[in-house]
Amino acid sequence: GGKGEKVRTEEALGRTVVGDIFSPLDIPPFDRATMDGYAVLAADTFYADESKPATLVVRGYLKAGEFPSASQYGGVEEGSCVGIATGAPIPRGANAVVKVENAFEFEKAKKVRIYKPVAPAENIMPAGSDIKRGEKVVKEGRLLTPRETGVLAACGVREVLVRKKPRVAVISTGNELVAPGEALSLAPGKIYDVNAQTLCDSARENGCAPFSLGIARDEEGEISAKIRESLAKGAEVVILSGGTSAGVGDVLPAVIEGLGEILVHGVDIKPGKPFVLGVIQGKPVFGLPGNPTSALITFHLFVAPLLRAISGEGSEGRERRKRVKAKAGVRIFSEPGRNEYVLVNLARAESESEEEQEEHFLAYPILSGSGAISTLAKADGFVFVEKGKEIVEEGERVEVVFI
Repeated sequence: GGKGEKVRTEEALGRTVVGDIFSPLDIPPFDRATMDGYAVLAADTFYADESKPATLVVRGYLKAGEFPSASQYGGVEEGSCVGIATGAPIPRGANAVVKVENAFEFEKAKKVRIYKPVAPAENIMPAGSDIKRGEKVVKEGRLLTPRETGVLAACGVREVLVRKKPRVAVISTGNELVAPGEALSLAPGKIYDVNAQTLCDSARENGCAPFSLGIARDEEGEISAKIRESLAKGAEVVILSGGTSAGVGDVLPAVIEGLGEILVHGVDIKPGKPFVLGVIQGKPVFGLPGNPTSALITFHLFVAPLLRAISGEGSEGRERRKRVKAKAGVRIFSEPGRNEYVLVNLARAESESEEEQEEHFLAYPILSGSGAISTLAKADGFVFVEKGKEIVEEGERVEVVFI
């Protein structure tokens, strides 16, 4: 119940842990050999050297995965030993392991000469020396990587309580949109809906479970019905795109006003000015521009931080968006009077000297109209250009946020 759900450990990668996880057993669960050789009583070897080796009777052999039964070997007593492989459990009575290279078998492997003394506990990993039973192995709020899932597997933990992925509804609006897969030929003047795909995938990338409610016409009743449906289906966040610029621009704000309240209408950035944020039944509802590039940039700026916060993906300061320092490869022009996010390509620069090794990226703006889909595929990230700045000079340092 609540915020957590149980998942199998093999499906837990990338999920956020609810509550601390403790090991149910000692690791290793038994004293184990860390070398191939012979399990001995250390005292039997104390005076052994090259000229006067200690001679012991070999009682048998233990491979990794075999457990020494008393009847089989009768344990190790004074004057005897058991051949042992790395990882095998130490038989009863033995308290050290002699490395195979310091021993020589004879009499058809019934006896062995030991040429070097060993101290008690030498070449043995004691039970629980790696992880003690009851020891905390994964902390609350941790995002599971292969390192943690490996520890859980070692401890035999089959199920993990993880944070539920918040459900996010994605709705596309626009009379011109058709779902991918439908025939465009039947609908002159129509285009395929890009945003349902990119926004669902972006929500998924930020730790949420998105579901698409398809396409709504630019019409209050239809958009309102889709929003109500998404909340009824348990959406924690609703993301709409399209229908927010001038013209039909008032449809979405009017719908949100009718169902809840508007917090933000319009932001002073390019692209993405026609951005809307409202609250309906206590849930945030975002209205993003219909243009796919603008929709994705506004998603990264305004929606992604919220999704990371509610999904736990941002826990422990784990900021998903990677950033890199670069230099402008050419002059970048920006519209005066607007904060602008310019899509760029990154190229590696040949560094002149060792000291400049860190600055080996050049950022090139992608020039094309704001409606172009191809810019999305070409872009590596975006550069922020402040309001008062019209030109970023070639060679000027910039920060590129990966998209």
